[in-house]
Amino acid sequence: MFISRDIELKKISGFMASDMHAMLVYGRRRVGKTALIDKASYGFQGKVVSYLCTKEDYSANLRDLVSEYCLVFNDSNRSFGSFPDFFRFLRGLGEDILVILDEYCNLKEAYGSDATDSMMQKIIDGLKGSRVKIALCGSEISVMKELMDRDNPLFDRFDLSVHVEPFDYYDSALFFPSSDIRWKVESYAIFGGLPAALERVDPEHTMEENIISLFLEPEGRVRTLIERTIMQEYRKIGPVYSLLSELGNGKRTYSELRERLDPRNTGNLSKLLDKLINNESVKCIYPINRKADRKTTFYAISDNLLRFYFTYVHPNRSRIERFGANAVYRQSVAPSIGTYVSYRFEEIARSFFCRAVKAGVMDDVQDVGIYWYDDKATRRNGEFDCALSFNDGYDIFEVKCLLHPMDLSMAEEEAAKILSITGLDVRKIGFVSLEGFSFSSDEYILVDGRMLFSPSLVIPVPGS
Repeated sequence: MFISRDIELKKISGFMASDMHAMLVYGRRRVGKTALIDKASYGFQGKVVSYLCTKEDYSANLRDLVSEYCLVFNDSNRSFGSFPDFFRFLRGLGEDILVILDEYCNLKEAYGSDATDSMMQKIIDGLKGSRVKIALCGSEISVMKELMDRDNPLFDRFDLSVHVEPFDYYDSALFFPSSDIRWKVESYAIFGGLPAALERVDPEHTMEENIISLFLEPEGRVRTLIERTIMQEYRKIGPVYSLLSELGNGKRTYSELRERLDPRNTGNLSKLLDKLINNESVKCIYPINRKADRKTTFYAISDNLLRFYFTYVHPNRSRIERFGANAVYRQSVAPSIGTYVSYRFEEIARSFFCRAVKAGVMDDVQDVGIYWYDDKATRRNGEFDCALSFNDGYDIFEVKCLLHPMDLSMAEEEAAKILSITGLDVRKIGFVSLEGFSFSSDEYILVDGRMLFSPSLVIPVPGS
């Protein structure tokens, strides 16, 4: 099942229909890179030779790539002394050919990083004026990004680069078109935006049943996807499990992480965070009003799938083995899953406004994020769930993942807290409530769950 990816598909299809020669496609493991290229390839008028690079030696990779060519072209008894020799042969065929080298990082590891990139530079330069195209794909994001660095032999060699990212909450919900709004929110909060995880979720079962069978069972399909595929790259980074477990469902400042993990080993912590940020496992969260303040810079796991795993599964592995998945769900997951989802719903609300800005519905928004306040007059500090920055101040939204519609008294109480903060330039106050509202308002912006998932992006006007 192929879902969404309209923008990426248009770019890659355009590359295949053009006179461009080299494309770079990268993104996390199981994010759907191969499916995306395969989908675009349906419209390619030539022949496609797709090869998954391995960690075997140079000769083995060359031999197997040539074997793929032979299958596609119904050719036989071909052998070449080098990759450049093979590509020179392809150029001489005078046909439209696309060669896909998937998991290019494996070839780099097998042959040597610098040698592989230098070889590929010569291959790409030799494709000019020919009818042959090449696409390099990879899941080790930091390694693939380095191919575009100025000091890399492949710098400025790619006519197109496409970063395939996990689906946001809206596109993730397309996997469950018949499910209700709460199910869509919970599925994204728990299973994130990787197609490989979402396609395993069964909307005919309860969320509890899906969590137990897919996440908590030792051989659950989503659990094994994480442990045997996605987390492979961590072996090259270092001891990340304690750090990711510490982050869990929340966010921490650097000083909090240092104190909780190893106050004497700050250098290693800094390097570890940099690596995890570079491979998009961890993200920095800056309040939109205090971006330069390190004291309010937070670190959090960037993907909900990993977040759920390191909140509930990794810390409970031994207990799952002793007591079983059902018992661990009752004892460790059920009591806090509501809070877990509510935190993720706050991110969904911010993503909703980001989508509105991208779509041109809110052209005057300068930034979207959390707002940090430190009110010395009242000796209070904290954050507001969602804030939109404008030239003349902020629109502040409180986000509620209640089991019932939000009522007016709660809204007025939250609004009073916002207005009590000294120095905060409030333009408008709004609320995002999953189950909607029991009132209408000429004063507040009211966004309910249905609006978040509506195909037509509309920001309600107070009183409408």
